[in-house]
Amino acid sequence: MPLYARLLVIIIPLIWGFNFVVIRWGAEHMDPVMMTCLRFTFTALPLVFFLKRPNVPMSMIALHGLLFGIGMWGMVNVAVALGMPAGLSSILLQSAVFMTLIMAVLFFKERLPTVKSIGIFVAFIGFLLVVIFRGEAVPVAGIILIFVAAISWTGCNAIIRIYKPNRPISFIVWSSVFVPVPTLVLAAIQQYASFGMIDIHQLIPIPSLNGWLSIVFQSLITTIIGYGLWTWAIMRYGLGNVAPYSLLVPVSGLFFGWAIYEEALSSMEVIGSSTILAGLAILSYPVKASIK
Repeated sequence: MPLYARLLVIIIPLIWGFNFVVIRWGAEHMDPVMMTCLRFTFTALPLVFFLKRPNVPMSMIALHGLLFGIGMWGMVNVAVALGMPAGLSSILLQSAVFMTLIMAVLFFKERLPTVKSIGIFVAFIGFLLVVIFRGEAVPVAGIILIFVAAISWTGCNAIIRIYKPNRPISFIVWSSVFVPVPTLVLAAIQQYASFGMIDIHQLIPIPSLNGWLSIVFQSLITTIIGYGLWTWAIMRYGLGNVAPYSLLVPVSGLFFGWAIYEEALSSMEVIGSSTILAGLAILSYPVKASIK
């Protein structure tokens, strides 16, 4: 990858790491399922009326939207609301990186040069250090939801790799159209299960200022800009070259979780994060990977 592309795929995960703090901020002020609904409503509207549909079958656009909106971020929002720390959530979600790399090699026949393979292995060691030595108690349900989110993200990467949408931002916007209605249905089911009735005023609340700020950041910065550019990078440079850089997300998530919410940061987490950075530095060594 040229320098500008490498800088791009470094900056985006740093923003995504901060997004976990933004999610926690929003979840403190509104229902996490409705936060997901509003996030993707404003990702889709009004841009879907101005952006041409990408060259991807509508069924795959819809599937990507469901995996991305509900399977990934819906699960993350609920997990954070259940008490999952922002830093740990950002770490566990990156198990998708290794799922994606396995998929890239086995199914898409991408070949990773030896230097890049070493870099990925070193980053994986750092990832394990951070996960194993994370000391705080966390809800089991939250961990399960984050791993469901990771599997969903892997599925999203596969769709992008197979269909190569010609308009990345348009692809994100159009796929977001399929998220709000299912999340609204899930919120209604959740409310009925809890209270035996559905109250429209409680189901669709007016967010506070902090809630709106969280929704706007997640819609515009994280989703439209961040995932639009990430989609372009995967199409242009391949899963094997791009996906490992998302391991910067837990480094960023741990830092911002510590800086803003004073989430505990152990010495092993610092060592693990440093190891991830070392692995990514090796990964950035300028060699070419073969992509079919």
